[in-house]
Amino acid sequence: MWTPDELKGRARFSLKAFYLKSVVVALILHLIVSGFNSGSSGSKGDADIKERIKDFFTGRFVGFYAFVVGLTAMMVVIGVVVSLLIKIMLLNPLEIGCKRYFLDASDGDASLSNIAFAFQNGYTNIAAAIFLRDISIVLWSLLLVIPGIIKMYEYRMIPYILAEDPYLTFTEARDRSSIMMQGEKMNAFLLDLSFIGWFILSGLTKGLVGTFFVNPYKEFTDAELYKTLCTKAD
Repeated sequence: MWTPDELKGRARFSLKAFYLKSVVVALILHLIVSGFNSGSSGSKGDADIKERIKDFFTGRFVGFYAFVVGLTAMMVVIGVVVSLLIKIMLLNPLEIGCKRYFLDASDGDASLSNIAFAFQNGYTNIAAAIFLRDISIVLWSLLLVIPGIIKMYEYRMIPYILAEDPYLTFTEARDRSSIMMQGEKMNAFLLDLSFIGWFILSGLTKGLVGTFFVNPYKEFTDAELYKTLCTKAD
């Protein structure tokens, strides 16, 4: 059995030992996960464009409206495709590299070169596996919110598994993660919940506390959780 306090205690020790490097890597990882999602959700500029197109539709220039709608739709499709390619080919491998950093740093080897780990080891396999993980979670989420959340926790260890063995297929990494998280999903949820106060404080400080403490602290804690649960899959 493990406890949140036990994992977080080891995480604080690692964070103290490699503070500056860990802040940088956690910031990169945070931007990969949250920055990409927020950036792909649209902007005020997009809303203004839609309003103007709507104005054309209600006016006399229906033909011009059709042209603008077609051009806008094409640009949206191109934007989605480009964003998806960036996610698959760049951001997903970087995510694995960051996870590799926190795993190695928790063992005393904090090398920033680990960020590029996936580009030098099983790049194609990692890019495909993380893409399939994301697609799988999205499809489960389309059923209901709860199944999607359950799958997120079931697949939680996939990035760490690939960070240690980059040549595993998605199916192999998924099955291993499922075994590791069997009976641990609620415990992992409670572990996440134990950070709620820190996340609120981070929000109140415009992300400063998150950048300089909470994010690397949470990443080290998750790495410790993976190392603890590894014995279940052996």
